Amino acid sequence: MEVKKKTSSSNTLDFFSKEMIITKKSLNENQLKLAYQKRLISDLDYKHKEWSKSINSKF
Repeated sequence: MEVKKKTSSSNTLDFFSKEMIITKKSLNENQLKLAYQKRLISDLDYKHKEWSKSINSKF
């Protein structure tokens, strides 16, 4: 993640808080990573449930 010091330029495309400024590109990349991680967790949860069903049906 890119972190920049607050600049005095009023013509920037940065999102900022009092602590730091985050570029729009960095924000978008982080949102894509989060969506991907959520999908992986969801897939893992589904696979675990299917595995559990197959184990329970054998006994």
